[in-house]
Amino acid sequence: MIRTTAFAFAAMAGLALSGCNPIANLEEAEEQIDRYQAHYSANELGNMYAMTGTKFRETSSLGEFEEFATLINGRLGEIVTTKRVKFNVKSTPGGTSTSVVMQTNFEQGEGTETYTFSGSGEDMRLEGWNVNSNRLMITAAELEQLNTSQDESEAAN
Repeated sequence: MIRTTAFAFAAMAGLALSGCNPIANLEEAEEQIDRYQAHYSANELGNMYAMTGTKFRETSSLGEFEEFATLINGRLGEIVTTKRVKFNVKSTPGGTSTSVVMQTNFEQGEGTETYTFSGSGEDMRLEGWNVNSNRLMITAAELEQLNTSQDESEAAN
């Protein structure tokens, strides 16, 4: 009886842990990142947005996302090379989240991309895409141009 109980417990523990396998989550996330980056480089913004999850869409409409991605592409260009530098998989009773940090060389400069996913396996969805690069910072000249344009627009009204 004790052996049967121990075996049953071990089997249930194995099944429970198989749903939160960090390596499987990382592999799925990297596959999605590869597809996402391919869509980015091909300027397929609708396909990028289609890969996002509910949380992402609650904070960003398709139009807002297209503006954001167009800005990134205009400042950085297509992806030349990319490599994973860090990842984290966290499983809780509320679900699994996976974050992957990529060091990416774009046509016009370097950047760090952080991808955040919810879920696992076929249910994994992109919930966050953050791009950091000095090329995304606004220059003093650009700020002055924006202020001038805004002043002219207000004067015209």
